[in-house]
Amino acid sequence: MAKWKKLRDRKAKGKKTGVVVQKVGTDKQVTLLNPHGKYGKATEELKRGVHLTNEGEVKCDTKTGEIMQLTETEKAFRNGYRSAIIDTAKAHNAKNGKKNNSGGAF
Repeated sequence: MAKWKKLRDRKAKGKKTGVVVQKVGTDKQVTLLNPHGKYGKATEELKRGVHLTNEGEVKCDTKTGEIMQLTETEKAFRNGYRSAIIDTAKAHNAKNGKKNNSGGAF
């Protein structure tokens, strides 16, 4: 089994959104997102209407080189994911007596 080492935390707007790891003995780096990072990625993809990598770069089709646009199904999935995260955050806040933010999940 391959071993990985942590290189750095991935942050956006001061919050940890994931971690960048590297496969030992290679130059291969991978960004792993936590739920906050996944929520942010889904939000950004919906705003732009295109697929993004975990690093936030636009994805291109490997065969044609064209930018990969989101389909209506993919947009619906990302909206559903965001709604689920917001509902979970609201339930957690209600259970623990915290105030909800202005509609945001985090």
